Amino acid sequence: MLLAALLFVSLLWENEYLVVEHNGNLLSAWTINEGERFEVDFMHSLNLSPIVDVFEWTSEGMVLRESLFQTLGGGTPTPADFPGSELVHLDGGFKLTGIDLPFSAFAILTQEIPNHRISFAGRELFLLDLVGPGESVTIDVRRMSIATRLILFLSGG
Repeated sequence: MLLAALLFVSLLWENEYLVVEHNGNLLSAWTINEGERFEVDFMHSLNLSPIVDVFEWTSEGMVLRESLFQTLGGGTPTPADFPGSELVHLDGGFKLTGIDLPFSAFAILTQEIPNHRISFAGRELFLLDLVGPGESVTIDVRRMSIATRLILFLSGG
């Protein structure tokens, strides 16, 4: 009886999840804790070089902390785009630190180039593996119970 009660309570216990949604359907959900970081990486559509945007989950929401890229040029961020940020030259590229731009959620339009990928806690997820090109997916952090997460996955919503 105690085991059943503990199982029931654990199903109702809420956690925060890094979620990927498409048209209101939950595609992926990973438990995330405050202070943890995740990356969204993609291929720059003009110079065809990789870019990695690093986000941190905080009490302010998802905060873009830094961006790593190989070349400077059209479409790559600069300190002028984010006052207070700093451009650091790395071996083989650049890192723009101190961006500190908060998001409550953001949308990504899937395409073969840039072929967005989300990396978090040793796991990776290519968005084109979930939806076809030309589709919009939303990245968000949502508080929900394990039971709610299970119901959303099973119902396709």
